[in-house]
Amino acid sequence: MSASAGTEPSPRVLAVHGALIVVIATACFWLGSAHSPLPAPALLSEIAVGVCFAAAGLAAWRLRPRSRTGVWMLALGYVVSIHNPYGFRLPDDLPGHPLLVVAGGVTLWLQYAMAGHVLMAYPSGRLTDRAGRALVACGYLLAVAGSVLLLTTRVPDRPACMPACYESPVRLVGDRQLYLHLKAVITVAWVLLAIVALAVLVRRAARSGPRQRRVLGFATGVSGVSVALFTVFGLIVTTGSPRSPLGAFFHYGHHWGAVIALPVPFFFGLLRERLAFASVGALVGRLEHASADTVESALRETLRDPTLRVAFPLADGLVDGNGRPYDPGSDGGRSLTPLGDPPVAVLVHDPDLEEHRELLDAAAVAARLALDNARLHAQVRAQLAEVQASRQRITTAADAERQRLERDLHDGAQQRLLGVGLTLGVLRGRLTSPAERELVGELERELRSAIWELRELAQGIRPAVLTDQGLAPALAALARRSGTRVGVDVRVGRRLDPVIEATAYYLVSEALQNVTKHARGAGARVSASLDGERLTVEVADDGPGGASVRAGAGLRGLLDRVEAVGGQLEISSPPGRGTTLRAELPCA
Repeated sequence: MSASAGTEPSPRVLAVHGALIVVIATACFWLGSAHSPLPAPALLSEIAVGVCFAAAGLAAWRLRPRSRTGVWMLALGYVVSIHNPYGFRLPDDLPGHPLLVVAGGVTLWLQYAMAGHVLMAYPSGRLTDRAGRALVACGYLLAVAGSVLLLTTRVPDRPACMPACYESPVRLVGDRQLYLHLKAVITVAWVLLAIVALAVLVRRAARSGPRQRRVLGFATGVSGVSVALFTVFGLIVTTGSPRSPLGAFFHYGHHWGAVIALPVPFFFGLLRERLAFASVGALVGRLEHASADTVESALRETLRDPTLRVAFPLADGLVDGNGRPYDPGSDGGRSLTPLGDPPVAVLVHDPDLEEHRELLDAAAVAARLALDNARLHAQVRAQLAEVQASRQRITTAADAERQRLERDLHDGAQQRLLGVGLTLGVLRGRLTSPAERELVGELERELRSAIWELRELAQGIRPAVLTDQGLAPALAALARRSGTRVGVDVRVGRRLDPVIEATAYYLVSEALQNVTKHARGAGARVSASLDGERLTVEVADDGPGGASVRAGAGLRGLLDRVEAVGGQLEISSPPGRGTTLRAELPCA
């Protein structure tokens, strides 16, 4: 080759290779027409196989210079074309016949090794896995060893040999049985190698991404047919008569099956890429007013990769279109392509797209402005998520501090005041003066009032019944202490997160206080139910209505508290028709 794989070939290089293939094919046809007993259609069929591989290789090399597939298919076309005269049954006294026999005996097996190489390295032309490299190495080793062994032991069996019977000019051992046994063993080894290669292709297609699986699946299916034809042909060569019509059918069948199995899937993938290029223009119009989700969906469709993700780099890492932290390693085996410098976005995609860099770059340029807008949206969403998380942390810390204060009041100051009350009771029993006893009694009454107020304060901070028994008993106790008629219906069968329980409790507490303050004499209904991972709390009264978040800090504080834990609060208070507070709180 006059140009290396991975570089774009010049028109002169392609023209030279094309002319050389035409010269070889013409020479083969002239040689077969002049000296072979085979009819012209059979000659053309043999010659066309090599020409097809070479033409497909030149086209693939020109259209996809980054891939080595075109170069390998061109090389395979040369090998098949050089091998062609070996199957023409040329006369033994033809000048140069010994050289044709040696060249044909070597290329007979080399073409199978090279076909396996192209197939195992498909579609990039590179052997990327250990199994593929091992199989290709075995194929070349078997081709070289088999050629040497058969050429040095060849004793042709005139009635049964296929495709032609020639005396070997380099024969060293003239043992016919040894030759036939070696030929059978080598043929079976090729069949087994082909079956293992097909199994590796099936496994590779099953483990590949959706984008590559479509192309690999097609190539694997066609290769399976070719391997089946080759297997039957090998059995016929080993045990039957390869010169029978059935043997000829499978001989030509597995050759043309290889022609279909190698170039056709490559051009199928190339056609898909060209269609994807055509859709890049439409991508611009679709992304004019696109959101982050729309950009991701449009790029998936254009690049034919349903697993593609768009991530946006921020100071503390990558985030997705919703502003949530994103770890590319969580998807496993993905490739990352930064867009821009500094990168506006990062595409997380199927590794197969690395072989279609032009398409990837074209789609990225078309989506650049939309991705920039989506990045800003993702940044805002990430900041909003951080604000919400901060509010929730503040709420959690405030509840923990309330619980600590309630515990300190209950176990500290309240217990000391109760101790003082007991001491006053003992002192009052020892006094004899009525005036003094009355004074101590007055102190005891003031002390009981102080203890009751302290308990009310502790209950307002965070009631112990909520901490110890849960939401249902706490709401029931709250209803009993309220200064209005309250019906309670709580259907929560398990303990919830302490922050969620506290939010629900303070929602009901604030609502009942508003009823007592602004709708004296009105009745109220409190309900709470757990549906899956959502807690719904509702407080309704039959008061005058007209409540508004803007009217006071109480409802505004409730709204902030509910939103801080990721919930939603709805307030319905039409004038004259009562007030209803309905909150939905996440419990996941």
